[in-house]
Amino acid sequence: MRTELIPIEWMTPGMQAHNTALHFGDENLPKVYIQASLHADEMPGSLAAYHLHKALLKLEQEGRLKAHIVLVPLCNPLGLAQSIDYMHIGRFHLPTGQNFNRLYTVPIKDILLADLEKNPLAFTSDAKENVRLIRERLGNLLANIQPSTNVHSMHLNLLRLCSDADIVLDLHCDNFSVLHMYTTPTGWEVLSPLAAYLGSECQILSADSNASSFDEVYSTLWSAVQARYPEAAIDKHAFVSATVEFRGEYDLTHENGQKDAEGILQFLGSRGYIDLPKQEPVPALVNEAHPLEGLYYVPAPMTGIVVYKVKQGEWVSAGQDLADVVNPITLESITVKSEHYGFVFALSGARVAVGERKLASISCPFDVGNGGLSP
Repeated sequence: MRTELIPIEWMTPGMQAHNTALHFGDENLPKVYIQASLHADEMPGSLAAYHLHKALLKLEQEGRLKAHIVLVPLCNPLGLAQSIDYMHIGRFHLPTGQNFNRLYTVPIKDILLADLEKNPLAFTSDAKENVRLIRERLGNLLANIQPSTNVHSMHLNLLRLCSDADIVLDLHCDNFSVLHMYTTPTGWEVLSPLAAYLGSECQILSADSNASSFDEVYSTLWSAVQARYPEAAIDKHAFVSATVEFRGEYDLTHENGQKDAEGILQFLGSRGYIDLPKQEPVPALVNEAHPLEGLYYVPAPMTGIVVYKVKQGEWVSAGQDLADVVNPITLESITVKSEHYGFVFALSGARVAVGERKLASISCPFDVGNGGLSP
């Protein structure tokens, strides 16, 4: 294993921060990239990374790695250091309010497309060679982008690490939820076994949620390149990525962490990236994938105390009671009902409903007309 420390620029004078990347296997082989806790207060993915780290060390010593696997267990040291009144605030950058998983400041897709228009690539009939050429151009463009903030610098560090990866997994969690994941329809063709090995209970697909989330930066880039150059031989699976949500933020047990790590290893083994001592068959999928257009968030109808009537992991019917919001001063009470038949994959866990606070996240197997909510 090689440990790489990548400095984060634009830090306050006298302060330093860096991203720590762990490199396993031959670095000339195809690359798999896994990072955890971009939302830095979401620790279940980092706990899975802890168990992955231990397993990968052993597999590397046994000569079983058939890929270059890059693991970044705590990819957001900026958010990791943020606390207010004993509470860890890792989802947003406190000085600016930026969501750490919204990479609007790195429009690399537009940069690459503009560069290809100006300096066209000489595509060949060899799909692998074309992928190599695009990755090389992408890497050069990323190397020349100068960061303007420390968050921008951190995002660039992470994007440079995975610009030439076959597979990218961004490990997150929700408030109170079952294990679920987001990917693209094209990515799902490759990643459905991952969902099965992990026991993911909800899979949400979108070609582009317009959220500029980390997992979509390159997936939308590659689809845009393929659409711009339909005559070029470019493997549609040259890059696949997913956001994997490892249950709720308080679901921190070694049992879960070991199980999650093993699920990732089994998936990588099934793809030929690892020669596992025991390769398990792909289990049955818990639930079929749903479109992102079938996702809707349940809003609070008023301020008050929230009493939930369902739990994460339940299927609900249209009109079913989800929660009561009550006001003990006025005795006003409103029962929130489900608008559609769907799967409750997450609850916010709000104890007091306030403005713009969702109560639950429900995924439906059909378009509910939301226009494609961002995950």
